[in-house]
Amino acid sequence: MIDWHAAATVLAGLTAEGAGLARRVSAAVAAAPRFQNKAFDLAPAPLMVRADRVEAHARDLEAYVALLESAVEAYRADPDVRAYIALDPAEEAASLAPHHLPSTVRVCRIDGYPALPDGRVVVLENNADSPAGTMFTGRINAVIDDLVEAPLAAAGLGICKLPLDKGAPLLERFLEDYRLWGGTNPDPVLAVLQEDGKANVESVEMAAAYTALGTRTLVVDPRAVVFRDGATWAGDTRIDLCWNKINTVYWRRLTADHPDLLPRWVAAIEARAILHLNPFPARYVAESKRTLALVREPRFAHHFTEDERALAERLLPWASKLEPGKQVLFDGAARDLRDLLMERPQDWVLKEPYDIRGDGVTIGRDTDHATWIAKIEQGFAEGNIAQRYVPPLTYPILTDPATGACVPMKVSLDTFVFGGRFIGFGAKASNNERVNVFQGGRKLAVRVAEPRQAAGLASDAA
Repeated sequence: MIDWHAAATVLAGLTAEGAGLARRVSAAVAAAPRFQNKAFDLAPAPLMVRADRVEAHARDLEAYVALLESAVEAYRADPDVRAYIALDPAEEAASLAPHHLPSTVRVCRIDGYPALPDGRVVVLENNADSPAGTMFTGRINAVIDDLVEAPLAAAGLGICKLPLDKGAPLLERFLEDYRLWGGTNPDPVLAVLQEDGKANVESVEMAAAYTALGTRTLVVDPRAVVFRDGATWAGDTRIDLCWNKINTVYWRRLTADHPDLLPRWVAAIEARAILHLNPFPARYVAESKRTLALVREPRFAHHFTEDERALAERLLPWASKLEPGKQVLFDGAARDLRDLLMERPQDWVLKEPYDIRGDGVTIGRDTDHATWIAKIEQGFAEGNIAQRYVPPLTYPILTDPATGACVPMKVSLDTFVFGGRFIGFGAKASNNERVNVFQGGRKLAVRVAEPRQAAGLASDAA
């Protein structure tokens, strides 16, 4: 999946600039609109992806989102699936209520990484609730494009722009969904839901940018929203649609502290008083780590087609929900799941159903023995999942533009899918086991290079 030729071309070209590169990077960052929720050092050399692999990857990830839709349908149809996902009664009611959109997973970022030994992409989790980076990734790409255009051009290469790099794809998705939902206001007002005092930078930037583009956008606390006379209000402003940007971990805490909040919102959405752009089944079912295991559980195989099961086996590491006394078929043999986890911790990752910034992830090879045992016990008590560890490939990250120093780091390759269609990539890099900006990592641009004429044609067609 990685374009090593283009990666080497970019690195050679950038480092040949010497100390002047650091000045160019500083100037580009200073001139750019904000693109960070948390400060990190911008790496000027992007992760280069092979142009001839993008199409097949895009179709795979679109099919994977369709698989998530099948998982949501299984949740609706099968009480045993609902018991497996194990939501509380209010969350289950929210996940079963009509949302009036043609599908459930409307905006998502599927996080994965190129794995050893062959660089194939494996999927680690489904960010189907309210993924970060939907705006900032395009801004990072724009900054990097200005830096790498010259070295690529010198090698006869140009950057193939993807839909994520053009216009305002998330806003366009929102407005198209509003029309699909049946909205008739020619100038709908959008609310980005955040708790008062806890809005991240991207949400604030989103409100300003979308308002400047002609769609009035407010950042609103969901507790302050009022539903009356079949409409939705934030103060004196009528709201037509909302993007619930509160991460599911924090949303669950908020609704636990305010038991009337979720039923009020579900009733309003069901009554079409507002369009909820990320429906609750996307947040509670598709987002759940248990769904990563559900799609590979033999007892639920009948909910998925043969092609869907093959796709899950190809993209997802082996995983299982931790259930007391569970026997699993692993590497062709019947095994006790607890014994598997105890024998070789370095081969496993434990995941809580919902987490943010990697806080709910425990990696066996990065955990002391006592903590690992405690996490196994917690996992069986709470119904967390075990996912097989797949070693990631490393990639040279230009860490010091002034000296040209590079450090090999683990990298993610994340795929944005809006409305069931691939629109682009994002990435992170880190020396830590958890590749996350909030765990000491940094975001990377991901670029696709092609011969200059072909890149121009592809960009025009995308």
